Amino acid sequence: MSIRDSGRMMSAARDQHIHEIGALSIGTYAPVHAGPYRPSAGAESAGPDSVRVPLAPASLSPVRDRHDLRHRLLDAILNAHLDELPVVVHGMAGCGKTALARLLFDTAVGTHGVVGLWVDASTRMSFRDGMLAVAQDRGASQDEVDAARDRRRPAADLTWHYLQHSDQPWLLILDNADDPAVLDDGGWLRASRRGTVVITTRDGHAAPWRRTRRHHLDVLDLPDAVLVLRDLDVHDNDPAKLEKLAQALGCHPLALVLAGTYLGRRLLDPVTVDEFLGRLRADPNTTLDGAAPAEGDLRRLISSTWQISLDALADRGVPEAATLIRLLSCFAAAPLPTGLLHPARIRESLLSQASPPLDADRAEAALRGLVSQSMVAVLDVPGDREHSTVQCVQTHPLLLDTVAARIPMDQRDTLLASAASLLEHLLHEGAAQGLFLDAQTLRLFTPHAVALLDRACRARSAVTGHALELVRYLRAHSSERGDYATAHTLAAAAVAAHRTGQDTDTLEALADQKDLACSLHSLGQYAEAADSLRPILHTYADQFGADAPATLDCAHHLGLALYGLGSWSEAEHQMRTAAEGRRRVLGTSHADTVLSTACLAEAVGEQGRWAEAESLARPNLRTSRETLGEDHPHTLAACHTLAWVLFKGGQLDEAMALVSRTIDARVRLLGDAHPSTLAARSMLANILRERGQWQPALHEARFVLAERERSLGAEHPHTIGLRTVLSRILLGAGDIDTALTVASDNLAACLRAQGPDHPDTLTCREALAQVRAAKEAS
Repeated sequence: MSIRDSGRMMSAARDQHIHEIGALSIGTYAPVHAGPYRPSAGAESAGPDSVRVPLAPASLSPVRDRHDLRHRLLDAILNAHLDELPVVVHGMAGCGKTALARLLFDTAVGTHGVVGLWVDASTRMSFRDGMLAVAQDRGASQDEVDAARDRRRPAADLTWHYLQHSDQPWLLILDNADDPAVLDDGGWLRASRRGTVVITTRDGHAAPWRRTRRHHLDVLDLPDAVLVLRDLDVHDNDPAKLEKLAQALGCHPLALVLAGTYLGRRLLDPVTVDEFLGRLRADPNTTLDGAAPAEGDLRRLISSTWQISLDALADRGVPEAATLIRLLSCFAAAPLPTGLLHPARIRESLLSQASPPLDADRAEAALRGLVSQSMVAVLDVPGDREHSTVQCVQTHPLLLDTVAARIPMDQRDTLLASAASLLEHLLHEGAAQGLFLDAQTLRLFTPHAVALLDRACRARSAVTGHALELVRYLRAHSSERGDYATAHTLAAAAVAAHRTGQDTDTLEALADQKDLACSLHSLGQYAEAADSLRPILHTYADQFGADAPATLDCAHHLGLALYGLGSWSEAEHQMRTAAEGRRRVLGTSHADTVLSTACLAEAVGEQGRWAEAESLARPNLRTSRETLGEDHPHTLAACHTLAWVLFKGGQLDEAMALVSRTIDARVRLLGDAHPSTLAARSMLANILRERGQWQPALHEARFVLAERERSLGAEHPHTIGLRTVLSRILLGAGDIDTALTVASDNLAACLRAQGPDHPDTLTCREALAQVRAAKEAS
């Protein structure tokens, strides 16, 4: 619920106690080394979500072909002020788009001193997190980034503000943007003369690319394809045989690397090109076609190529490599911490029952084998502040997809169940110590939990329920940390799983739909949240009864959404239902009852019924203090509510004492710029205004306004409400001209943000009218 000119705060989501969260150790076990990836030159940043490191392994072969394109793109990067349009490099999977981007990145950064920024654009979550990390790299504060992450200010505007004001030229790589809709949300693609945006994607004709310069990558020319094989030490005295092999591999870069690695690294039992071609022909899934393969044919070709490598590893005594790559295909193509594969965790899984079995003491040999065949790369992901780098493994998405498609049916559940147990074992270690997952753990494992759930759903696996619980677990931790965007992503994945499984009418599905609606409310999308919660509330009431905890919880959240919309009477109805129901079911002193009662008092107060609001708020605070303690977040919320009610009722001295106590506690627990603290300081500014203490009131109002403009943006409802407070203080202090400017600009902003009929707009009109009247009378 919104913070308005009085500085009150009704929503628990904006009045949370911030726990000190311990770090869950990941990637700190005995490492699985196989030539770890090293950051390119210039990757000096190792802060949270570092984007100075290209999270893509360097090519094993020099980037062949594309000579003219490489020169053109590098020239555009070094002369960004002459050509501001973004660049799109598109082509089929595995054709070398990322390798080309990596080469441009390393050259621009290492040779020419350009600031290199690398973002994984494969999913909305990774793209949004990466772009906010770009903003932070270019100078945005943590508070600004947090506000954008929680959707309290436009993320794209924040990022581009800092990109456009960068004091250094930059290159921004948006890699794997295969779903262009990810970039078509919020105006992320913009022209710039300060730097160059390079996008890699399979889809070269999507709507977002209309105002870009597009370049198509196809398979290699035959001479360059042969050079790739030679780069990988495939030696044959007969050039015609190498040409024949390159043609059989479709001159496709990924297929060439897989085949070339297999042939070039065999020392004791070398395989000739003819023998390799014979094995390709023997695979019924293979299409041997010298033309550029279509997507379906390409997948069959890649599948056959890596299967030959797995067969070779089995011949060398590492059959477990097949099981390990199948296990990895249950996760996302994003970096996966090697700590997940620690022998102690594998020992607790079902992998010993797979075929071939993967025993704990063979895990490292299996991983080394995959790395030796270029099927897996090892790289170091920069850690968050106070965290070391995290060693991870990463696999090409095309390879993972083809591996997943060829897992034998009788092995799917064993592998999916093992993937789920490995992930759960690692995640629950921190929870066993009573700790919430740290931001780094959430960022690294969220894409894998989402991918695992999707794989399980599509396979109609019995593991789906387990995977769904992991997604919910991560969602709860994300919400607890205040990472509402990630919580929304995970909530949406849970709802999508029910759609895939066609079980959208179950009670479990309904609970996930409710959590998705709550995540919308946390993001400030009140109308969408209310529209989603209404039918859920009716279903709960019909199936469980009006006093069921689930029904009352849903009523509470619907009340929050309605309050945010300014629908006071409707909010009162839902909050009264929740508060009175929770009092009957849970008791007056339960934390949920305290919170709903505080929210009810605010909804009543909004309608001018101050005596009734006080009769609710005062005993509620007393009860909360006695049962929950002075510093409990719901006690502070109840204290805040009573202070607001008393202030609006003219009881300034007691209101001042309560709000001062609230500010002291929140500064101590949350910091002086936390939204809850700012809400209390906004109320303090109002009380000081009412008492005619203009200079202290101005000090508080200007501090809160500056913090809100910085963290939320100029047109966020909370910022608008505080600006109304400031205009009234300026008027009281006699600075009528400044007050008129502030009030006039504020009404225009409120009309744009809230529309003409919202209560906040009416308050802005009243404030402006007061200033104009004073101006005319002066």
